[in-house]
Amino acid sequence: MKLTSRHLDSLKAPLAVLALAAIASAGLVTYTRTLIINDQRSLATQEGQLREARTRFQRSGDERELIVRFREPYEELRNRGLIGPERRINWLDALRASNQEEHQFGAEYQIVTQQPYPFAQDLNAPKLGMAQSVMKLTLRLAHEGELMRFLRLLESQNVGIFDINQCVLDRAAGDSPGRVQPNLSAECELAWITINPDPPERKP
Repeated sequence: MKLTSRHLDSLKAPLAVLALAAIASAGLVTYTRTLIINDQRSLATQEGQLREARTRFQRSGDERELIVRFREPYEELRNRGLIGPERRINWLDALRASNQEEHQFGAEYQIVTQQPYPFAQDLNAPKLGMAQSVMKLTLRLAHEGELMRFLRLLESQNVGIFDINQCVLDRAAGDSPGRVQPNLSAECELAWITINPDPPERKP
């Protein structure tokens, strides 16, 4: 059968419809692919968020377990004055009480400005907010045994944690014959230590 111009004219409309259908199909395929890619990205984002939520939930459970596990020793250290702001009034009350209990000849003290604890890095605790206030303490003693008893009494009152940086004993000059007077003087340096997550407050 021979195609004529009449036949071609009759095919124009179906061919046009076929071309439009092909273009529409291609557009639908492209649109569908775009939707699939977007859905895949959204799914990946949601899966990432789900993993993060699971991780946070697990971490919160671990933190709760740690809190429950260490709450009692934490509270004990806080009650002893190691954790939280320093309690200078308690320190001074403990000094007076220890001096009176030992029936010593008095104690003089001087506290310098609070500073970061210099050995925090050695203790692997640079972020704990460890600080120290150095107290220079002068005691008058009948004999050297009184010094250790005084320091043990001071420690037993649970008003804080301190390190003994140094203690120097020297003979006291007796200038009042016939009176009970100290035989020794002690110059000690105590470092009262606190742990506070907040930056240490400067104090005079």
